[in-house]
Amino acid sequence: MRVQPLTQSNEADGGKSNACIRLVLGVLPLLGCNIILAVLYLLQSKLGITMNDTSVSQALADYEPNIEILVLIFIGATLMIVVTICRDIQINVYHRRRRSTTCGMKALNSIAAFANITAYAGFVLLALFPVDAESERDRQLHNVGSYLYFGLSGLYGLLHTFLLWKQTQYPCIIKVIFTIVPLVTIAFSITYVVKMEEAYITEWITVALGAIFVGLMSLLFCVDPVDDELIDFFCCRRGGNKSRVHTDDKRKELLPV
Repeated sequence: MRVQPLTQSNEADGGKSNACIRLVLGVLPLLGCNIILAVLYLLQSKLGITMNDTSVSQALADYEPNIEILVLIFIGATLMIVVTICRDIQINVYHRRRRSTTCGMKALNSIAAFANITAYAGFVLLALFPVDAESERDRQLHNVGSYLYFGLSGLYGLLHTFLLWKQTQYPCIIKVIFTIVPLVTIAFSITYVVKMEEAYITEWITVALGAIFVGLMSLLFCVDPVDDELIDFFCCRRGGNKSRVHTDDKRKELLPV
């Protein structure tokens, strides 16, 4: 006779926990995005420069004290990586619910996630090692970080666009936005590579659009937060799939055909 109240209490606690996770998922992409954008703003405001004056790399090298900007970049890049992992899980969960999982789709999703994780690791690397460092090794590491960031972030944008169009629960307008942003980002990135000193502003815009792209993922998590699966992953819990089979079946019924 006393089991019923306990069950209701556990369900209420679970509901509060899931609500907190959904709130975090909505805020996390925006927070990471705003930190990266804040870095770009600080570089310009503290150095008294504009986007046409110098490159992001040179601005990072000129900023003093360097530790301030490095901490912000590390926090922002870490949040971007966490959001990328969450998005990877969200896509896998969607296909599991629809029973549309294939080896190719899982591999493509993993490659996309790995690309963006490595891209933001590269962003940290290019910030740690100045473009004008005295050591040849440091300059080479900076260049490696630059290639990783600009190359792999663009690849992630394209792969993510393909994966997003395979999901039917999102409105077409969201898919269009997530298609336009990476294409414009890649266009600006190519323009900077071609023109270099004549188009510093395109590098700044590329970095900003890359951050905005991840920040927009708040929209995707609002539609489908997959909070249970994310709790299992980040809390290292196993066996959660069996306990949620009925829940997944109910959610599947709500997905558009």
